[in-house]
Amino acid sequence: MTRRSAVIAGYRLVLACLALAAIVYELVSGLGGPHWSTTDYFSYFTELSNLFAIAIFLAGGLAAIGLLPAVRRSRRFESLRGAAVLYMLTTGIVYAVLLSGQHNSIPWVNTVLHRVMPVAVALDWLLDPPRTALQAPRVVLAWMAFPLLYIAYTLVRGPLVHWYPYFFVNPRHSGGYLLVAASAIAIGLGQIAMGLAIAYVGRVRAARLYPAVSPSSA
Repeated sequence: MTRRSAVIAGYRLVLACLALAAIVYELVSGLGGPHWSTTDYFSYFTELSNLFAIAIFLAGGLAAIGLLPAVRRSRRFESLRGAAVLYMLTTGIVYAVLLSGQHNSIPWVNTVLHRVMPVAVALDWLLDPPRTALQAPRVVLAWMAFPLLYIAYTLVRGPLVHWYPYFFVNPRHSGGYLLVAASAIAIGLGQIAMGLAIAYVGRVRAARLYPAVSPSSA
């Protein structure tokens, strides 16, 4: 194991544990509260995207020190890493643009989940780009499966439980389903553009660090 691998493994494992601690702390703090719902809590895109990033960082950290050799450079794992970057950047950007003045989370938890982890996952993609070239736009369309399922789940569940995780997906607060659809389409198009940029940056960074990976091969 090289020093570089040890550093990558170290920050991945530390950040994964930090984010997991933030989620567990907020969950435990809310349990027993009069308005608390664990199902609602895990219906936020923030929590789901962070849990996904935590799993990727844990697996990537263990792989970097040789404990999961089959995971380290497989095409599937590199694609999952790219998906984590997309979901976490979505979390960070949507929070900064639409939710920063409205979120009532515990301050340090809010900082970890909405600010630290999106930046960390994006920087990790730059510091340790995929050595397996990702096939864009095909891989980006695969990354969009989760956001599409999430918005479908949210819009189906919302009327049943009379609760929505975000105001812009609540037809009562956003001006009806037409505006909800417009918001979802705008965010979705932004995600596709981000996904293409993530795949491109990964190829370019990999070509510089690992000459065997050619930008033209993706």
